Parts: sequence; structure tokens; C-alpha cells
Amino acid sequence: MLEHTSNQQQHVNKKMTDTWAVLLSIGIFLTVNNIIYNVLFIILGSAADLKGYSEPQIGLLGTVYLIGQMVANLSSVLWVRKLNWKLMIGLATIVSVLSLYAAAFVDYNGFLILLTITGLACGVAQACVMCCISGLQDPTKAYSLGLGLQVVVAGAVIYFLQLHVTPNYGYAGLLFTIAGLFAFSLFFLFSMPSTDDRTSSIVQHATTSKMPSKVSVPSLIALGGIGIYFIGQTGIWGFLERIAVSKNMDYEFIGIVLGAVLVLCSIGAFLAIKVGSRYGILKPMIFGIGLFFISVVLWMISDNKWVYALSALIYASAWNFCLPYQLLAVNKTDKDGSYAAMIPAFQSIGGAVGPAMAGILIFDGNFIYVYLLAIFTSIASLVIFWMVTKRHSDEDATNALKLKNSTPKKEDEYRTIPS
Repeated sequence: MLEHTSNQQQHVNKKMTDTWAVLLSIGIFLTVNNIIYNVLFIILGSAADLKGYSEPQIGLLGTVYLIGQMVANLSSVLWVRKLNWKLMIGLATIVSVLSLYAAAFVDYNGFLILLTITGLACGVAQACVMCCISGLQDPTKAYSLGLGLQVVVAGAVIYFLQLHVTPNYGYAGLLFTIAGLFAFSLFFLFSMPSTDDRTSSIVQHATTSKMPSKVSVPSLIALGGIGIYFIGQTGIWGFLERIAVSKNMDYEFIGIVLGAVLVLCSIGAFLAIKVGSRYGILKPMIFGIGLFFISVVLWMISDNKWVYALSALIYASAWNFCLPYQLLAVNKTDKDGSYAAMIPAFQSIGGAVGPAMAGILIFDGNFIYVYLLAIFTSIASLVIFWMVTKRHSDEDATNALKLKNSTPKKEDEYRTIPS
């Protein structure tokens, strides 16, 4: 039994080589399949201005896209280990290109259907990419690179769409531009892995064992920690512009600052690449959450516009810095990457709850309770990740001790030789 467990663990611990070609392709597909979410306010706002849709209509457009994405993410635990990642990402990307292209020629109901399909396709690709990331030797490097590319590309796309595309080519031009980004990503498909060694070990274990697969409770707890963390962070993000307005800042300054923050917060992701996993999981998380606390304190004690801008940059950078280590926390409990593929779903769940809760907690333009919500959820998530990683460390130590005790000593081997 111990020998079988040891062999299975050796298979599971095999990791893919983190070549820059693989890292770049992962970063590109992570960026492209999050681009609609990252520029959703531009897509919906332009639909209202250029297509004449009402607020309830554009709200429903955003909802169906996110629902499609979430359904694919949540269901991925059932299929992501059984299918070819490269093939699924390629097919999902083609579906997204065709859906976005066709959306330029349909009415509102057709747009709803096509945006739902696009959400499903993006969710499928995200699940495959996240599962792939969890199998790398250094997942933090790949995820951090993807986060950095996401915010830089999103900032560039927002600028390009608003200044050049929609004024000259209308809403069809906007959809064609985003479809073009998806099509461009297909050039990077060739360096995407199709699977990893964990798949073969799972198949081998499934054929040699009749034990039913168990739900990983620690993985679900870690995913819950991500959802809780996102409640507080997105609660602030959703009202970042309103916080500035409450401090009597002009809208032009707010727009410039938030656009710059969206791009410059990639500092946090690239810092996570530099730090890597040398300090474990909890220490970097504590550092990132500590930076977030500093940003909140600065917002609370000062109404100066430059202090606001600095606080917003620290807050967004700290958020991006913490995300790769949350992936590592899930990865510690997730032996085959099935649960890592569900991370975007729990991020979306927290992202949906956060702004709604924050809106309820604002009284007379005072954001103190929103800040307290974010502080509480940050601490709660940190406690959850500490519990998960501590349990995993204790299990690793116990298994290592059992393996050591089960290994026969040399003098014991000599005693078994018959005289």
C-alpha cells in the first residue's frame, strides 16, 4: 500500500518544463480569454451609446456572458482532466471568434445568445489554461505573467477602442477588434501543452483501483478562501471611481488615474514573478495584504488626489501580487489540477457578491464600512489559506516519516540473507 502511494505521489509530482514558449502561450491565452471581462464596461457602455440599448438590456448582456463563463468553470472538474487541452483551447477560441464576428449582424436576442456562447467558450479555455498552470514547476511565474499581460493589454485595448475604433467603425468595429485578438492568439496554440504527467498517473490509478474518487474538501475550502477574498477586493474596485468623487476630484483626473492604475498595477504581478515561491505561500500573502491595509489607511486619512492615486496603485498592485499565491494554495491540495481549473469561477462568484454588498454598506457617501468589509475578508481568507497549507504541510511530514520508517536499513537487509 505504501509503495503504491509512493509511486502515485512520484507521478503526481512530475511537473512540466517551464519553457518561455509555454509560459508565453499560457499568458496569451489567459489574457485573451479574460479580455471581455476586463473591458466589459467598455463593451456594455458602447452598446448603450451606439446600439441604443437600455441599462437593463446591457446589464443582461454582461450577466449572460458571466453565467456562461461560470458554468464552464464550475463544470470543468468533471472534464478538464479527460480532454486534450490544446484541442479544447483551439476549438473554444475559434467559437469565440465566430460568435463575436456574427454578433455584429444580429439583433439584441441574437446578441444575448452569442455572448452566452462566447462566455462558455472563454470559460472552457480558462479552465484548461488554469489546469495547465497548476502542473508547471513554478505556477506563480506563469500565473503572474498572465496577470501582468492581462492588465497591460486591457489598458491598451481600452485606449485603442475608445480613441480609434468605435469613433470610426462603430460597434461592429469593436466586436471585430476583439474577435481579431482571439484569432491572433491561435498562433500561440502550438506551444500549449496537451496534457501533463498527472493525467497518465490518474488513468493508471483509475485502472488499478476500484476506490471511488473523493471530493477534495481542502481544495474546496481554498477555493472558498479565494471567493471570500474577492468579495472585499471587488467591493472596493466597483466603487473606486465613487471613492474619488466623494473626495471632490474632477472626472478627468479620475479617468486618467484609473487608466494608469489599470496598466501600472501589473507591477504586483511582475513582483510575484521575481519573488516566486522561495518564501512559501503565507509570507507573500501577508506582505500583499499588509500593502492593501496601507492603501486603505491612506484613503481614510487623506482626501489629497495624489494620495488617492498612490493608494489606488498600491491597492491594485497588492491584489495582483496575492493572486498567484492563492493559486499555489489551491495547488497544494489539488493533485491533478481539476480544482485549479475552478479558480476563475470562485473569483467570479466573489466578484458578483462584492459590489452588491459594498453598495449596501455605503451611507451618505461614507465608505468606512466598505473598507472594513475588505479588511475582514482579507483576514478571513488569510486564515483559511493558513489552515489549508498547515494541514497540507502536516500531511507531507507524516507521509515522509511513514516512507522513511518503511524503508529497510542495510543491516536489516543483510539479516534476511539465509546463511
